[in-house]
Amino acid sequence: MTIDSNWASVMTPDYVYVGIVKRDEFDRIALPATDHGAANPDRLLLTKTARDPSGCTVVFQHWYGPTPAERAAAEAAAQAVELLRAGRKVPA
Repeated sequence: MTIDSNWASVMTPDYVYVGIVKRDEFDRIALPATDHGAANPDRLLLTKTARDPSGCTVVFQHWYGPTPAERAAAEAAAQAVELLRAGRKVPA
């Protein structure tokens, strides 16, 4: 199930995290992006960070690619199709 709305969360008095669901909306934010996918290939993440001189930091986040659960479901479906093609019973 895909969430189709953005969200914001205040983690500390100095940090606000904003999740941007749609990539095109994330790309419109005029800040440089950092790709965290190499450090965490199970949950691919892009961030853009804005720091206010008063000390508040806003971190915009966009997750891309399939989640671990989506990858597991796709793999299970592919295995079930292979079993069906081989004429074998698919486990429940």
